[in-house]
Amino acid sequence: MVRPRTPIGQTARLPTVAAFRLFRRDPLGLFAEVASGPDGVARVDLLGRSMVFITDPDHVRYVLKDNHRNYDKNAPIYNAARPFLGEGLTVSHGGEDWLRRRRLVQPAFHRQHLPMAADVTENCLADTLADWRTYPDSGAEVDFSLEMTRLTMRIACRSLFGVDVVGDVAQIARNLDFAAGFVAEFLARPFPPLFVPTRRNREFRRAMRQVRDLTAAIVRSRTGAAEPAGATGLLSPLLTDTEAGGSTPGQVRDELIGLFFAGHETLAHTLTWCWYLLARNPAADARLRTELTSVLGGRPATLADLGALRYTRMVVDEAMRLYPVVWIMMRRALGPDVIAGHRIPAGAVLAWSPYVGNRDPRVWSEPDEFRPERFDPDGNGREAGYSRHSVIPFGLGPRACVGADFATAEACLAVATLAQEYQSVLLGRTPIRPEASLTLHPRDGLPVLLRRRTGHDVAVAP
Repeated sequence: MVRPRTPIGQTARLPTVAAFRLFRRDPLGLFAEVASGPDGVARVDLLGRSMVFITDPDHVRYVLKDNHRNYDKNAPIYNAARPFLGEGLTVSHGGEDWLRRRRLVQPAFHRQHLPMAADVTENCLADTLADWRTYPDSGAEVDFSLEMTRLTMRIACRSLFGVDVVGDVAQIARNLDFAAGFVAEFLARPFPPLFVPTRRNREFRRAMRQVRDLTAAIVRSRTGAAEPAGATGLLSPLLTDTEAGGSTPGQVRDELIGLFFAGHETLAHTLTWCWYLLARNPAADARLRTELTSVLGGRPATLADLGALRYTRMVVDEAMRLYPVVWIMMRRALGPDVIAGHRIPAGAVLAWSPYVGNRDPRVWSEPDEFRPERFDPDGNGREAGYSRHSVIPFGLGPRACVGADFATAEACLAVATLAQEYQSVLLGRTPIRPEASLTLHPRDGLPVLLRRRTGHDVAVAP
């Protein structure tokens, strides 16, 4: 246990060496230690910076929304990802550069484009079901996290490029997956630095060079060309801005890399956690099946069904509470500030973990339990301490995720369409443990028996 050394009335200070060791071994555990303190605020020198850990959702809202102008993303986790994601919207420090990028990308995610994105998702789900129907009805042993990665890669490829996961695009995906793992390792063990030509560093640079070259080639091939059939129009605004001189080809390339990674990585893990939780909770699975039978009656889900698929949305929301894919967030203070009586010096990095905050017993009763009804839109089952910023899977304030509505709709469509026809049974060979790297995902995948449902599986929830 890392015990803070602090006089009463001052910000707790965690021992640097012990905190760093715990961050490398169990980063979620480090944030949980801070959350167990009297006010959930602690200071530590970590990752080469003076850092302040916070846990209270009101403090998080203050940083992200109320006083957002005093905070930017010049922080270790985003700086570590910059060699991987370039200078795109996701990791841009802030200021005018970020604002211009946001204004460039945001129109592609207006709600008027949601039906087209939903069509792409529905077609990709149909292809996934066609693949699964080649498995024995009695069940096939699969890694469900890999199945969801294949699905979401299809969605991202067709949405961005109007093509399937073949050739160059498949190579981009493989290299990005390798690079994401490398960056996560580098964040915990930043030695030797990237410029040292170790075998691992050379592999990373080679992978990212291929990603950038292949993405740049796609941009060149699409510049001045018509939108491919099946694409959602996400790429067109970026290309138009390049042709008008507003963005360089390198900037467009970085945006595409970030959109591609976020578009498949985060959705894949969210869906994997949904199915893990449903497999562990038969009553919730039965209630979901009852809703799907009532609303869909055997047909695939469409965008028009989402308003009626209320419990499906609750399942997705509760999965994102328990296992937020973005498990850590950071901001740097541009000027001095005070949070709950604690002085924040200019240059300090504030860090918090949604994974830990989403399990705060001051907000949630039985916080580790899977109870989708917490998110009933009518308020039935709502926690007394709940507020709109108690769970923020897509961030909050001006830098909230630009594609939040799209990601939520895609997740609900996937859960509804796939769970109506299939169920998963955990194989139970090893416990499923979350791994906190760049994203939160099952450490060793999710081995399940994927089994086609029969009429006997349709249970009526109480």
